[in-house]
Amino acid sequence: MKTIQNATPVDYFWLMLLSAIWGSAFVGIGYALTAFHPLIVAFARILISAVLIGLIIWAQKLPMPRGAQSWILLILLGLINNALPFYLISWGQQYVSAGTAAVLLAIGPFVALIMAHWLTHDEKISPFKLIGVALGFAGVFVLFGEDLFKGEIHGLYGKLAILIATVGYVSSGLMIRKLSHLNTLVCAGSMFMTASVWMFPFVWLVPFGIEDLHWAPVLTLLYLALVPTALASVIRIRLVQRTGVQFMSQVSYLIPIFAIFWAWVFFGTVPALTVWIALTLILGGLFIRKLK
Repeated sequence: MKTIQNATPVDYFWLMLLSAIWGSAFVGIGYALTAFHPLIVAFARILISAVLIGLIIWAQKLPMPRGAQSWILLILLGLINNALPFYLISWGQQYVSAGTAAVLLAIGPFVALIMAHWLTHDEKISPFKLIGVALGFAGVFVLFGEDLFKGEIHGLYGKLAILIATVGYVSSGLMIRKLSHLNTLVCAGSMFMTASVWMFPFVWLVPFGIEDLHWAPVLTLLYLALVPTALASVIRIRLVQRTGVQFMSQVSYLIPIFAIFWAWVFFGTVPALTVWIALTLILGGLFIRKLK
């Protein structure tokens, strides 16, 4: 595993672009769910990305991974980095707004901080970071408390599903560092291929929703596959391999803001007060964790 490098201005540019792309994904998922089952939304994103990146790998004649250890990691990553999180987020967004889903994803840096402290040699914790973690989880409790007090069990389950997906993303980020010897496209493509295999047996158990389809949900699904899935995954893997999990996790500063912005631009939706309170607590925690 290579030692991480200091981030450059170019790395920050890619971080900003990735935040905008992933922020749009929550809005796109919400719209795609009006026509497709959550499992179909997740599987289509992964399969189309696997085919696209696979064709690029083939055209460039890039060597595929060799060795059992690399493939064991890739198979596991296909599950916890792609198959499960993509499905859980899609399923959760049946009951949770795009802005709320993005705010929940912002808890990722705190999970990454705790896990990286124990699992890496160069990303350690500090007292200010512990305070930041406390604020971040307070924001999560605000979001979950809303459903608990109102007795909205579906909303509670939806938020829990997205929170589990966030833990999967963070865990996979730490594992991706162990594949820093692989070409970025090969790493991303291999994960999408294994994720497609993981999901393939299950897609036949749900309706495909091809009756009375309109062009808008189909184009939205294609956008989700090509941009927030294929392109964003390549950018993410490259950043994790270069700069580490904690730098990568800073996308969580901006993803909720972009998600709320895109939802307002395209659908005119404004988050509830509890979402703003949770976002303030989480962003406050993210700021404090950067202090020495």
